[in-house]
Amino acid sequence: MMKGTSDNNGCGCFFVLIVVIAFIVNQCNSSDSNKGTHETEYKTETYQSYSQQQAVPAQEVLSEEDKQYLNNSLYTGATPYSDVYGSNYRCPYDQCSGIRVTAPGESDIVVIIKRNNQNGTVIAHGYIKAGATYQFDIPDGIYQTFFYYGEGWNPNKIMKGGVKGGFVKEELFSKDNPQEIISGILTYVLQLQRNGNFQTKGSNASEVF
Repeated sequence: MMKGTSDNNGCGCFFVLIVVIAFIVNQCNSSDSNKGTHETEYKTETYQSYSQQQAVPAQEVLSEEDKQYLNNSLYTGATPYSDVYGSNYRCPYDQCSGIRVTAPGESDIVVIIKRNNQNGTVIAHGYIKAGATYQFDIPDGIYQTFFYYGEGWNPNKIMKGGVKGGFVKEELFSKDNPQEIISGILTYVLQLQRNGNFQTKGSNASEVF
């Protein structure tokens, strides 16, 4: 898990959050006589940006309730916010576009996928345990993906936007830029690195939820 250390000034250490994005587009061309499949892989350059807001506190004071949930977690694929966001989109076809996320080995995460429109409607969300991979079905379109990291899941914690449930320790928020996905899979492989000076684009609870 993410552990903060303090120096003589009491400052928390920073983390590097490196997101490696691979966008794979599969196109199938068919004719009366034969069918062929052409696969092209597009890789965006790894991007890093510094944000002091992502400093992890050296010490965190937990409430008695939060202490009870410090070792609690959900299963990969759980949808803790379904009461607010509804059920995830389900592909009605044999093959659909998707977003595949691999969580860092040090932290559980909640992934929230929003349509890139004025309302920012949530199309899918889900809990992924540390080191696990999960794929979300989505229709073709433009989406923005948000990541919520932390340790110890408290199902009673009140978050922004009326959702209930959240991590009790070492919370971290991040996001990707909006991405257009047409007949393909957008893949995120997430990593957390200690004592770094750079990280991906930061976010916050108000933006994520």
